[in-house]
Amino acid sequence: MTRSPRLALAAALALLLLLTAPAAAQWPSDPGANLAIADRTSEQVIPKIASAPDNGTYVGWFDLAAGSYDVYLQRLNAAGVEQWPHNGILVSDHPQNTSLVDWDLIADSAGNCVLVFADIRGAGDLDVQAYKIAPDGTFLWGANGITLSVSTDYEPAPRVTEASDGDLVFVWPRWPDGGGGKIMMQRLAPDGTLRYPAPLPIAGDPNEQPAFAAIVAADAGSVIVSWVRDVTTFMSSRHVRARKFAPDGSPLWPAHVNVFDAVSVPIAYTPKLEPDGTGGALVLWHRSQSNLYNSLLQHLSASGAELFPHNGVEVATTAMYHIDPALAYRRATGECFIFWNERNSNQSQWGIYAQKITAAGARAWGNAGLELQPVNTIYKSYPRCVQIGDGAAVFYYEEPTGQFNRDRLLAIRIDTNGALVWPTTPLVVSSYLSSKARIPLTIDAAGVTKIVWEDDRNGNPDVYGQNVNPDGTLGPSQTAIGGAEPVAPVAILLLPNQPNPFRGLTELGIAAGTALGANAAFVIADAAGRIVRTIEVPGWASDGARIAWDGRDDRGAPLPSGTYFYRLVTPTGESAPARATLVR
Repeated sequence: MTRSPRLALAAALALLLLLTAPAAAQWPSDPGANLAIADRTSEQVIPKIASAPDNGTYVGWFDLAAGSYDVYLQRLNAAGVEQWPHNGILVSDHPQNTSLVDWDLIADSAGNCVLVFADIRGAGDLDVQAYKIAPDGTFLWGANGITLSVSTDYEPAPRVTEASDGDLVFVWPRWPDGGGGKIMMQRLAPDGTLRYPAPLPIAGDPNEQPAFAAIVAADAGSVIVSWVRDVTTFMSSRHVRARKFAPDGSPLWPAHVNVFDAVSVPIAYTPKLEPDGTGGALVLWHRSQSNLYNSLLQHLSASGAELFPHNGVEVATTAMYHIDPALAYRRATGECFIFWNERNSNQSQWGIYAQKITAAGARAWGNAGLELQPVNTIYKSYPRCVQIGDGAAVFYYEEPTGQFNRDRLLAIRIDTNGALVWPTTPLVVSSYLSSKARIPLTIDAAGVTKIVWEDDRNGNPDVYGQNVNPDGTLGPSQTAIGGAEPVAPVAILLLPNQPNPFRGLTELGIAAGTALGANAAFVIADAAGRIVRTIEVPGWASDGARIAWDGRDDRGAPLPSGTYFYRLVTPTGESAPARATLVR
């Protein structure tokens, strides 16, 4: 007996999804799709990202789906395929404040993920907790992690780095209810053994509250820490300071370096800190002086000497605002590529500019810098960058329609001379008009940039992500292996279903030009990954069409309200997943 083509297709599709669920999605090539990393109900916020040695990626976030802010983690392989269940694994559901503070996440040299955050599991105020998660999801420091501090003081925004000897080093501010605060430091062996009996106070003058610490690895197991001097009041001296510390916690520089003390940096501002690979560090910040915003850079040597003039080198000297700088450091030449938001003095027009600071501290691209996107009435913000090749790439968002929180994410790559590298400039990383908040990014050893952000395309903030290959393409890399010719990708692209949410019918959209072939179908699954409906797609749909779904399963029974995920599956591949919300 011969099975009908319809039954054969349905069986093949069911087997395909069974074998690939729940981790079938990968980095999409469609900037309108992007990768949904965390999209439960309620909100997922403050995402962090880190590249592992195998070119995989860790992504962490705070998740409110259970009614309190829990910490979740996901691991993606190099192709962007989820290695753990969709929406990640629960790291911590200990009590958390409703007002969140910043936190940190890195991948260590062994491929583990190290997370550090503050919660209120102890004395009811913020104390610092650290976890180490193996690539297979094992909690290497126990189910509850390691508590780095237990005190009655407020301890927000911890940071972590891996030292050159493999230890994990953590810093954070401690603010008592009265009197002066401190920057604290603790160090853990790879197995979680505390190196110090108690956290060490490493910075803080009497009656001042230092804050916004950053930490990077230096040489011989040492670390360099930067911080803002005092945030006690609006009028406090918010100067930028830095110091180097040995593995035993003792200072290696005789005193802290006053990196910037001309005026105060803005309120709630964290200067950027980047290791230079030779035991020193780069510090980047912006400030307002004489009613003029500018960004400045300083290079500290391994001995703590300021290699550029005191208070730093300005990225530009024109009478414009140069705000929110980002740094990409090329260790081979000592060059710094800096990108910033260029604004007029009324901050009613915005552009994206760049500058190269040479190893000697000179502005290589003139006193005005290099215009990448002109200053105009299109809002642009949040430049973030990576060093790649002999230059760098900058990522930022813009509001093309002028509507708040209807943003798209863009990128530009330049070489060492400031010339554009990608044929399409700017490159559209996310074309879906939705909020684009936070946007941390990382670059792996293959030169692939991964970026994540808070995105409200489904109503509440979710975590979405996207990769960008070195050649400016999205999705699976088309780089030839072993001299083989690259294979042209099969484009399987979707349009957002309309309406969404829906009650009766919704139309599942196929982008014009999508390569389908024979026996293509939409496969719809519920939130648990169970296949509920298969809808065959006629061949003419490759010219762009919308296929109706009536919210029923394969038996014709109405499905309950909820979120459903659908893919377009063909004999040659499948689309990235999309989401439809059914409301009864």
